[in-house]
Amino acid sequence: MDGTATEQLSMTAAELSFLLASASQPGQTPRLLGLTEADRTDSVLSAGVGSLLLRHLAAPVEGSGSRLELAPAVAAVAAGLHRPRGFVQVGLTADDHADGALMLDAERIRVLVAARAYRCYDITPIPADTDVREPLLAVADRFLHRHRPAVATFTASSTADFERGIQPGRATLSSSADGKWRVVTRDGTETKADDFDSAAAVMREELGRMLPMQVTQQS
Repeated sequence: MDGTATEQLSMTAAELSFLLASASQPGQTPRLLGLTEADRTDSVLSAGVGSLLLRHLAAPVEGSGSRLELAPAVAAVAAGLHRPRGFVQVGLTADDHADGALMLDAERIRVLVAARAYRCYDITPIPADTDVREPLLAVADRFLHRHRPAVATFTASSTADFERGIQPGRATLSSSADGKWRVVTRDGTETKADDFDSAAAVMREELGRMLPMQVTQQS
């Protein structure tokens, strides 16, 4: 996987914790993923590496002791997790449901991470020539049509600003029970719309101003 691959990979929290533990400084990624100190214990990390081996997503390097060779797809995910340059969180809330996704931007790969049941995660690489706003809006689209009234909150920051405690930019896109839509941008400007496409167009422009990275990756 080189930043143009699109295959989705499902991984457990223990597997992600092992990948993050292999970095010299995991930075803020564990926090963004909802992982805690309990996910960095020896037992969890052992479970993670055991799962990777069992699923043939990693293999021992012959003659190197405990060194592992990661499958290309997993190695690419690890590159995206280790010290990303920026991120976008999509928080999804409705009266009886909550969900979300996290987009991480690394130097050579962007990945969209979505938490699933039983502490599993779906990880989807975003091709380099894809406007990163589109998969983010697609996540909101599915949820807001299925659970209305509902709100999608987009939070974006560079990793450097986040680590310095600078407040991330935040904007919302919401659906109402009567079929109306509303966008509230970072500065509090409210725009109402009659359909999702019109509201998404406003949010797309706002994301263009908010994102700490280019909307597509340069080759």
